Amino acid sequence: MRHWKRVVAVLLVAAVVLVLESWTVHAAPTLFKSCTYTRTSDGTARPPYSLAPVLGSVKVTLRTDRGTLELRLDRGPAPCAVHSFTHLALQRYYNGTPCPRRTRAILECGAGRPGYSFAPELTGKELYRRGVVALSKEGAGHGSTFFIVHGTEGAPAGSTIIGAVSNGMLDRIAAEPVEVLEVLVG
Repeated sequence: MRHWKRVVAVLLVAAVVLVLESWTVHAAPTLFKSCTYTRTSDGTARPPYSLAPVLGSVKVTLRTDRGTLELRLDRGPAPCAVHSFTHLALQRYYNGTPCPRRTRAILECGAGRPGYSFAPELTGKELYRRGVVALSKEGAGHGSTFFIVHGTEGAPAGSTIIGAVSNGMLDRIAAEPVEVLEVLVG
């Protein structure tokens, strides 16, 4: 009798797996995007999983020594970039890192190269307005460095926009020098 219970349990698990596999094959194109993260020789972070959610937004709190900003990251136009950013934030990759570059247009922050890169996600309709958050280009792709547009002149085109500032004192954060104390997701 015990043997039959195991057989039934195995068959039940197999049926559930087949149903889930069928569902993910048909639902994955609408719910997830398959991203390609290419390992590089520099950096220590492991790349995120290749399936990135495409729906919804992510709330991120950026705490600096100059104040706090709340960011709203939009998965729709750039799911791989948002997935990478939140992956690094959850690993505390940005904590204690500088914002070494400040121009009249942007404040750039980040800890250098994470150990992987990925292709930009450009729509051709990018507008780098005040408050926009985007990933900096590192060679032909993106890594971990990001910037926040605080001015209107000279924002670098060709960078993947991942979201915008939803709350906080942007002018105070755009002062130099700035250090990222912590990036919180959720």
